[in-house]
Amino acid sequence: MVQIYTWAYQDWKTIDKATLATVVGLPDGITADDYKAITGDDYVAPTTQATTSQATTSQATTISTTN
Repeated sequence: MVQIYTWAYQDWKTIDKATLATVVGLPDGITADDYKAITGDDYVAPTTQATTSQATTSQATTISTTN
């Protein structure tokens, strides 16, 4: 699998770093070391928008109930 992702990122340009990062750690994916070998950058786990919006909603609820 690593070879396919390497070709897709480096040669074919059909995948970008953000998309490649989504397959790190998956059973049919790649490891963080593979990510670094392919891109030359250290793997940093992407943050999800859902977590951010859940925290914001939680804070808004707390604020509205205390006022």
